[in-house]
Amino acid sequence: MLPGGAALAKRVLVTGGAGFVGSHVVDALLGRGDHVLVVDDLSTGDTGNLPATVDLLELGVGGYSFRREAKKFQPDAIVHCAAQASVAVSMQRPAFDAEVNVVAGLNVLVAAAESGCRKFVYINTGGALYGQPQYLPCDEDHPIRPISAYGLSKWALECYLGIVLPRFITPKVLRLANVYGPRQDPNGEAGVVGIFGLQMLQNSQVKIFGDGEQTRDFVHVGDVAQAVCLALGSEMALTVNIGSGTALSVNELFQKMAGSAGYTKQPEYHPERPGDVKHVVLDCRRAEKLLGWRAATPMEQGLRHTLEWLRASGIEARQ
Repeated sequence: MLPGGAALAKRVLVTGGAGFVGSHVVDALLGRGDHVLVVDDLSTGDTGNLPATVDLLELGVGGYSFRREAKKFQPDAIVHCAAQASVAVSMQRPAFDAEVNVVAGLNVLVAAAESGCRKFVYINTGGALYGQPQYLPCDEDHPIRPISAYGLSKWALECYLGIVLPRFITPKVLRLANVYGPRQDPNGEAGVVGIFGLQMLQNSQVKIFGDGEQTRDFVHVGDVAQAVCLALGSEMALTVNIGSGTALSVNELFQKMAGSAGYTKQPEYHPERPGDVKHVVLDCRRAEKLLGWRAATPMEQGLRHTLEWLRASGIEARQ
């Protein structure tokens, strides 16, 4: 066993591994000595997120070429991070969202079966999956009633795991809260921390959709990567929430970030967007019980590191 209780997975294929979450997963896997193959079409990923020495295939996951390359690599495990991850985009382009998250995702499941891998980690959403909560915090048994096309497409592929994957593959589903941290795209439609951070560092107007009293569960991307490693070290099938278990309003997030960034303007409020839930926080006790995992990064520290990364990357100066 390696530190943290994670057994060596040896050969791991990571889809979307040049993206925000995926690249941190790649770093964690490389750090424990795994042989990693990254497959990413770079539509939203960035080679700058990866070490120069990593094996990278610039390839979409929706076609036969991906299945051929997966079979050639013969992974012990596949971590499926590739996704269309924006609620707003999913509501504007639901067919595109389904094409990426369901149809291409099914191709990844077929590739897993054909390649003979033994473990499959599916990076799902917890924030958009349960819909408007009947109770808080949401545990894994909470009714699943997504109100966005994104939540629905991510749920659909989770349902397919038990139908498409053969019995020799152990599925592990991680339902993530709102992930934040270094490398989060500040120009995308998703990722409020990255978006706020860029706007504050540019001293431009911060926009809040809704009244700002909507609450979210924020989890640091480094903690998510650790959860993936622990899931790969487990021999059981599992479905667990991965979050902080703490609710934070968007207004509170704004105040925390403004203080850290030295931002003095007031936010500008806009109408809430279709598909956004009002309140969500995840119950993560099952992850602690099955994996020994708990969120470890304090929010203030994580926000500070994110702002430091934005400054160091020079993103705000390049806009």
